[in-house]
Amino acid sequence: MPTEAIKTQAAAEPNTAAPPETAVQPETAQALSHTLVRVMKIMSAMKHQAPRQHPAVDPSHYPVLFCLSGDPQRVSAVAESIHSDVSTVSRQVSHLVHHGLLDKIGDPDDRRAQLLSLSPSGREVIDKLVRGRGQWFGELLASWTDEDVRAFDAYLTRFGDDLEAFKARVSTSIPTGNAAHQTSSPFETTPEEPAHER
Repeated sequence: MPTEAIKTQAAAEPNTAAPPETAVQPETAQALSHTLVRVMKIMSAMKHQAPRQHPAVDPSHYPVLFCLSGDPQRVSAVAESIHSDVSTVSRQVSHLVHHGLLDKIGDPDDRRAQLLSLSPSGREVIDKLVRGRGQWFGELLASWTDEDVRAFDAYLTRFGDDLEAFKARVSTSIPTGNAAHQTSSPFETTPEEPAHER
């Protein structure tokens, strides 16, 4: 199937259950889960080994900086966008403001509130990260064809969209503080994980 057709199909298919005859088999879903855990471990290890673009910025700050690469936002909006809690993001923001990477500006809709935006130094860090990331992935995928990468991107985008939608459904279906209904993340390492890694 041509790449553009794959991308269109992946984007257009609704998030509904597949017919029984084509539904994902349990063993297939399990194999994918192990592959994703393996990939996430490798990516995490490489992320922390990568050179810093700024002495005050570590990988945990990247989501905040990228989130603010567009319009100014409140802390609460940033936290929601990067799927974090307000207290954690507030600490990160204070650190980045202290080092001149973020600016606080008045909110025109509420004089009591403040918005956050990238400073020129913060923008420079983001630009370096984008260039470096593009070069890194270019080297990583040197043996792939452009069509392969486009098809992979289409399916990965679809997976990310479904994951975000699933997260929202699970969050609303579990009563707050009800430990009996809490489940562990599917990406947490389980005792049998090493046996399945490739």
